[in-house]
Amino acid sequence: MEGAVRVTVWSRQRQKNGERQTFQTEAEGKLYVKGESIYISYRESDEAGLGSTLTTMRVQGQEMTLIRQGETTMRQVLVKGQEQRGSYNTPYGPFELVTRTSKLVLNVNEQGGRIEAVYNLRLAGEKSRMELVVNVTPLVPA
Repeated sequence: MEGAVRVTVWSRQRQKNGERQTFQTEAEGKLYVKGESIYISYRESDEAGLGSTLTTMRVQGQEMTLIRQGETTMRQVLVKGQEQRGSYNTPYGPFELVTRTSKLVLNVNEQGGRIEAVYNLRLAGEKSRMELVVNVTPLVPA
């Protein structure tokens, strides 16, 4: 099963020095089910600073994997209460990515839903706290 969806992403990054950055993006994408997993994919806009990057979220059980493919590639796994290692590859080289998730709410089904996550992120030695909210709603054909 596959369907067109609207994906709204809100995120806030608080760095160790107290600096905060908030991002919000909205895009059309698709939601599909493959085996035990629900996939949500959409293209990031150029304004997000990621070029035309394809972002895919894979939700399976109590785990979410965030995958970005494009000029920058990334693979990040979120599991509540666990530290996970991932990868972040840029045109300037690869960086180690480590997350420790304190909150993960995966309220998603084949119709859409909501994802909420709070996690600590360590990227290339820099630490920050991330908050993420993703809303996925079906697109109604015109």
